[in-house]
Amino acid sequence: MKTTVKLFTLFFALFAFVACSDDDEGVPEEFTVTAVSPESGTVGTEITITGTNFPSDASDVTLTIGGVSAAITSISSTQIITTVPAGASTGAVSVTVDGTAKNISTEFRVLADLESGTVENLFAPQTGGQGQGEIGGEFNKFSFATGLETDSETEWDIAFRGTTIAVNGGAVTGTNDAPARNGNGGAAIEDALFSEITSADGLTYAQDGTGVFAIPTGSDNGWYNYNFMTNVVSPLPGKILIFRTHDDKYAKVEILSYYEDAPASPDGFADSARYYTFNYVYNPNQGETDLTSAE
Repeated sequence: MKTTVKLFTLFFALFAFVACSDDDEGVPEEFTVTAVSPESGTVGTEITITGTNFPSDASDVTLTIGGVSAAITSISSTQIITTVPAGASTGAVSVTVDGTAKNISTEFRVLADLESGTVENLFAPQTGGQGQGEIGGEFNKFSFATGLETDSETEWDIAFRGTTIAVNGGAVTGTNDAPARNGNGGAAIEDALFSEITSADGLTYAQDGTGVFAIPTGSDNGWYNYNFMTNVVSPLPGKILIFRTHDDKYAKVEILSYYEDAPASPDGFADSARYYTFNYVYNPNQGETDLTSAE
């Protein structure tokens, strides 16, 4: 009798073990999300979400970035690849499977596109100079955020008078009629092609101060050469100006001409001077230093 009971107990335990094993095999392991790379990007940027136990079929997954649905371009058990959708804003990256949603701990930052353009005939008025008395006149101020000249006392980044360029950062230089500095602007000069300057990171930014400008004045000291024989002001080849704006964003500038309508071979005695034409690239994202030229 005892032998029969023992055999029955052993059989029951074995049956229960097999049954439990079969049940476990039918339950999928819980999925996880661990990271997103990169952690920021503009609309259209490809990003990779890593984790574990993702379904093999993309139709079983709902993915959102900042609350906006994102299409899945490929999926495996450990990776989901997607692109930042139009309309997305900075926020959570959320993966939902079978009604269970999980967010990546780090918010994804949706960046605005870099802005670029060419400014033509920005007038840099000046009184005096060249034997006509003390230099003066108001500076013509420019904002990278708008890509336009501005009369604002605070929302400006750089300002022009004659061959002098001021930045909205530092202190007044003592120059007549100079604008008040109330931002954190600065400037650096790099020897390179415009397209070769891809980042504002790691540079030393000078500011205006007593008796000195961040962009040095005088022929061959900053951005230009003056030929007294031909009376021509020419941008120095390969001199690119990189600016930290008044509100800690970044831009690069390539000055193309100092004469109205940017003649290829200016006549220093006939062409109208003090008209800047320049290319620029501006990054409107706080703390972002990318200055890659748009194609």
